Amino acid sequence: MQRYLMNFNTRTMETRRTECLVIGSGVAGLTAAVQLARHGHHVLLAVRDTLADSNTAKAQGGIAAAFGADDNPELHLQDTLIAGAGLSDEAVSRLVVTEGPADIRWLAENGAEFDRQKDGSLMLGREGCHSRHRIVHSHGDATGAEVARALRAMAEREPNIQPLEGCYIVDLLTHEGRCYGATALWHGRKLALRATHTVLATGGLGRLFLHTTNPEGATGSGMAMAARAGAILADMEFVQFHPTALALKGCPNFLISEAVRGAGAHLLNLDGERFMPACHPLAELAPRDVVARCIFREMTRANATHIWLDARCIKDAAQKFPMIAATCKDYGIDIEKDLIPIAPAAHYMMGGIRTDHWGRTNITGLYACGEAACTGLQGANRLASNSLLEGLVFGRRTATIIGKTRLPQAEAGLFWREAALDETPLEFTAKDTARCQQIMSRYLGITRTAAALDHAAQSLTEIAGLYEGCAAKTIADLDLRARLTCDQLIVKAALRRQESRGAHYRSDYPGKNEALRQHFSDQLAIPSDAQTSTGSTAASEMLAPAFA
Repeated sequence: MQRYLMNFNTRTMETRRTECLVIGSGVAGLTAAVQLARHGHHVLLAVRDTLADSNTAKAQGGIAAAFGADDNPELHLQDTLIAGAGLSDEAVSRLVVTEGPADIRWLAENGAEFDRQKDGSLMLGREGCHSRHRIVHSHGDATGAEVARALRAMAEREPNIQPLEGCYIVDLLTHEGRCYGATALWHGRKLALRATHTVLATGGLGRLFLHTTNPEGATGSGMAMAARAGAILADMEFVQFHPTALALKGCPNFLISEAVRGAGAHLLNLDGERFMPACHPLAELAPRDVVARCIFREMTRANATHIWLDARCIKDAAQKFPMIAATCKDYGIDIEKDLIPIAPAAHYMMGGIRTDHWGRTNITGLYACGEAACTGLQGANRLASNSLLEGLVFGRRTATIIGKTRLPQAEAGLFWREAALDETPLEFTAKDTARCQQIMSRYLGITRTAAALDHAAQSLTEIAGLYEGCAAKTIADLDLRARLTCDQLIVKAALRRQESRGAHYRSDYPGKNEALRQHFSDQLAIPSDAQTSTGSTAASEMLAPAFA
C-alpha cells in the first residue's frame, strides 16, 4: 500500500503552523477543541465541510448517563458490558460511565438545552439493552443537533480556535514514530498543516455500505490515513447495523430512533405479527445486533425489502418525536396512524484507531477520539446512546493529556515529499466506488460466511491494484482510497474472527468461541519515515482484551 495519496513537497507548499490540529467537528472534535482552547492552547480546527456538518448533528437517540434515582454507574457499566458481548474493556467502560454525568452537566452549564420534568430534573428515556431509564434527550429526537449546536457556539466564541472549513485532510506527516501534522486539500490548494499535537476526530465509515444512516463524508478517511501512517487499528470487523432506518424507495436512510421502541413501539413482520418476543427476553429492546439480525431474518423469509415499525400505541408520538414525525409526513406516513416501513442500515463503527485511556495512539503526537477511535468501550456491539457519551468523555480526556504533554520541537529542516505518483487522471472512480459499496453490502452485511468474505477480499484487492501508485486528484478519488483501505481491513478482520460475536455474525460459525474473546488489531507495513515508536511493522497481531 502506498504511503501518500498525492504528490507534494512541504518545502515549497503553503504551510500553516499550530500547536494543536483537531480534525473533525462532531462531539469529540468540538469538545477537544473547546477544552484545549479554554486552557490556553492554539487550535486549528479542520473540517471537511462546515462546522455544522457532522454525524453528531444527526444523532436522535440521546446520551446515556446514570442520573435516575434508581440508577448508578455500576448498573450502566453492567449494561455496557452485556451489550459489548464480552469485548468491552471494563476499565474504560467504568471511567466513561463514571465521568460521563459531569461532562453532560458541563454541556448544560454551557448552553445545551435538555428535556426536563416540571421540577427541573432531566427527563430520562429508555433504549435497547438498558436496564434503567437513563437516556438524556433534547427536543425529543434532536439530541445530537442540540449537542452540536452548543459545542459549536462555544467553539465560535473561543479566540484560540481557528476554523478551517472545506478542508479535506489527506495524509499525516510522520517521522520516526512521531506525528507532525498533516497535508490537506483546501478549495483546490494543497496545504501543509504543521502541528505539535494532531487529533483525529473524523467519525465513522457507514458510507462504505449502500444503505447507511451516516452522512456523505463518513468514508473512514481518518482511520485510513492513520493506517497508512503506521497507527494500530483494532476491532475492524465490528460494524453496527441500526435495526430501524426508514425504508422507502427514493428516500435517504433516515434513522428511526431506538427511543421510539423504548417508548413502546413494536416490530411487525409483513403478516402483521410481532416476532421479537420469541427472539430475545428483552423483545424490541434487545441489543441492536440481535434486533438487526432478527429483522434481517424476517425480511429474508418473506423476500421483502422492509418490515414494519408500529408506533401507533405511543401517546402523542408526533409530539415526542417531532423530527421523525415530520420526516415521515414528508413521505406520506402519519406515525400515529400508519405503520412505518423500516430495514437495518449501517450505522456505527465499534472498531477504529486503537487508543489508550487518554486518546493516545501508538504514534507520538497523534490522538484519536469519537467514532474514529477504538477505546475498548464499545466492544463487539455498542450500547445505545453510549456514542455521544464516549465523544464527550474522550474529547475532554484527550485535551487534558495534550495539556500535560511536552514534545520537543521538530528537527530543523525536517520536510516531507512525494513525487513518484502517476498524475494521470483517474476515470473510473465513481464506478469503482459503487462497486465497493455493493461488495461490502452484499458480503459484509449483517450475515457473513467464509466464502463471501473470500470473494470480497479478492474483488477488493483487484480494485485496489488499479490505483496503486496513482495520485488522487479529487475528493472522490481520496474517498475511494479511504474506502478501499477500510474495506480491506474489515474483510481481513472478519475472516480472522471465526465465530459470531456482537455485530459480527458468521453463519458458518454461529456460536461464540471463548478462545477468540480477544481484540484483533492490524498495523500496515509502512516506509521508514513512519516507523512506530517500537519500530514494528508487523502485518497483524492478536491483542489481549485490555486497552492499557
